[in-house]
Amino acid sequence: MKALSRWLAPLRPGRAALLWGEPLRPLAAAAAAWGVARGAPVLVVDAANRFDPYLLVREARTRGLDPQEALARTRVARAFTSHQLVRLLKEELARELTPGGLALLLGPVSLFYDEQVPLKERRRLFREMVETLTMIKTRAPILLLQSLLPKGATNRHFGRMLAPLVEVTGNFGAGAEERRREAYPPAPPHLPAAYGRPGLKQVCHSERRAAE
Repeated sequence: MKALSRWLAPLRPGRAALLWGEPLRPLAAAAAAWGVARGAPVLVVDAANRFDPYLLVREARTRGLDPQEALARTRVARAFTSHQLVRLLKEELARELTPGGLALLLGPVSLFYDEQVPLKERRRLFREMVETLTMIKTRAPILLLQSLLPKGATNRHFGRMLAPLVEVTGNFGAGAEERRREAYPPAPPHLPAAYGRPGLKQVCHSERRAAE
């Protein structure tokens, strides 16, 4: 995705970018490949269930990269609740991210639209997440990728709370009317236990073999 470069080029430690729109999967794969191409370890926190190792392999080949190296240099953590997401960022991403790496967060607000969690608690957790990301970006750049808010969803304005964190914002794959909306979706449907426990890890062996 050549258009992605203009959003990623300004990224460096101390800076964060927020892009929103659809489709998210190819953009996430392209961003991870961009980081790998620059020799950076890429840490992906997937709160939207959108990271696809097959697309990462495709992007790596398109860029002339070794697919196995791209998979090996990319670590993925999946969060299924807002509490898990905040814990992952505070306890694992903050510890594992090295200077020069790239932090990629998919769906930074998605899990905070779970109406089963009291809004007051969600807002508290969201502020905690923003504080953690602010600390993390002093060591490495952060790219936030977010889907659009579906029609009819109640906008809780988490985007406004996220705004002070980011220096670069952009929209992809959406019409002019959608671009004027705050594009932050509700939580995705319940995910089966087969997706495993959250935690940072390299793309698992079975995913790597199938993707290659």
